[in-house]
Amino acid sequence: MQRTQIMFSTIEQSGNIAVVKTNFTWGEDLAKVIAIIEAHFEDFNGNGFYPHPDEEALQQQLLSVPTLRNFAEQLAERKSRGLAITDLGLAGLSEPHRNAVLYAIALTQGFPTSTDQRTHRVAWDVRARQGVQSEFVTFSERTGNADMHTDSSFYPMPEEQFLLYVVASARCNGGESLLIDVEDIVKELQRTEEGRAAYALLRHTEVPFRVPSVYAAQDEQIELFYAPVFQEDGLAMRWRYDSIEKGLAARPDLATPELVAALRLLNGIVEEHAPRFIRQLPDDTLLWADNHRTLHGRAMYTDPGRHLIRIRVSSTPNARRVGPSGISAD
Repeated sequence: MQRTQIMFSTIEQSGNIAVVKTNFTWGEDLAKVIAIIEAHFEDFNGNGFYPHPDEEALQQQLLSVPTLRNFAEQLAERKSRGLAITDLGLAGLSEPHRNAVLYAIALTQGFPTSTDQRTHRVAWDVRARQGVQSEFVTFSERTGNADMHTDSSFYPMPEEQFLLYVVASARCNGGESLLIDVEDIVKELQRTEEGRAAYALLRHTEVPFRVPSVYAAQDEQIELFYAPVFQEDGLAMRWRYDSIEKGLAARPDLATPELVAALRLLNGIVEEHAPRFIRQLPDDTLLWADNHRTLHGRAMYTDPGRHLIRIRVSSTPNARRVGPSGISAD
């Protein structure tokens, strides 16, 4: 039996988060992956693609390509909560071919979602947009920092994973990618009586998350989703502090002093005290992370040329998801 090629060489390990360098070449398999994707999509949706209606069959076809299958297996076997993979090998591709391969990688890990009710794009451009008019602009559409958060915190079924691919890193010595393990946040909360009380409250109290207007069905409509901050076994989170603040502004009857104090305490730990992974990711790097058990954000930057591609990945096929998923039946 042929031995599986070792695909990643570890550069740095920090708790459950690692930086690795690719140790393989795509060879002819890169063209095979692109050809499979092109055969299944008549409309590339502005090079952003969409959740394919036959995504489970397409997933199996992609897994028949040896390099992609081995890549997917080793990514799944790493048991990390965050993994930065440098030198992915896509830098020389055109935009549609690059995004096709990123979609393929995402599909081998689960089922890429759009979560955007307007464009239904799967591959979302994370870069500053000029002339954005929405009152509630999301982190991915502006320069500056991005507070620590989980993706889709304001939807019924936040995706389990996300991918970020660096097309062009910031050329201003800023824009570092940040990750925090939820376990470290809980450890900080458990250090004090006040923290323990906040943790208990936020495990069992539903708070209102406001949907950013860029994701809402109508810009002028206020959309809210209600859920506890700490989820599952207490080591998973939904978190986006600005979304919660705007949710409480829309529902002031829920803004009890105890809840507001607990949220402020947690936000202080998240933004200032919990240990975090900080890395300026170079071009052609793929960042994979667990969207339930890590928070992510970015450091301040000013370069409007910074450009990443984000894809969210669900463990549940889109046809069986609850809430926005890009499938017209939803």
